[in-house]
Amino acid sequence: MRRVQRNTYRISIEPNQAGRFEARIEARFAGSDWTLRVYFLAATPARLLSHLQATLRYLQRREEELWMWGANPADRGLFFDDLLSQSGLELDRRREFPRGALVIAAEPGELFRPLQLAELKRRLAERLAPAPRVAPRAVEALRSSA
Repeated sequence: MRRVQRNTYRISIEPNQAGRFEARIEARFAGSDWTLRVYFLAATPARLLSHLQATLRYLQRREEELWMWGANPADRGLFFDDLLSQSGLELDRRREFPRGALVIAAEPGELFRPLQLAELKRRLAERLAPAPRVAPRAVEALRSSA
């Protein structure tokens, strides 16, 4: 039985010190056995989700072109950086990738199904939701009862 090879995309979202959101994506392309790590910054969660969806589409559609210009580190030059920056991406040169990353996969040459993207958005929205705040009166009530 032949095993189906899929392109996998690991996605990590973290707030940075400036209060913006940093999205890191590790794309592993099965056909060429190549990994590309990129990141982008977004000011709001809504902007982050829309840019993330556009970025995933870009990586899927431009897989061969990105591989041709970026697979060999010696061949990477200004053209490769320009190719990424056209879509608002920067090359991520950090060695470690966060452990709690979300994973989405698709067969090479195929786009993500709408259901996959909806599930990804839901899971990211859960992570981006602010922590529930305790009302000041509830805190005072807890202190007085103790």
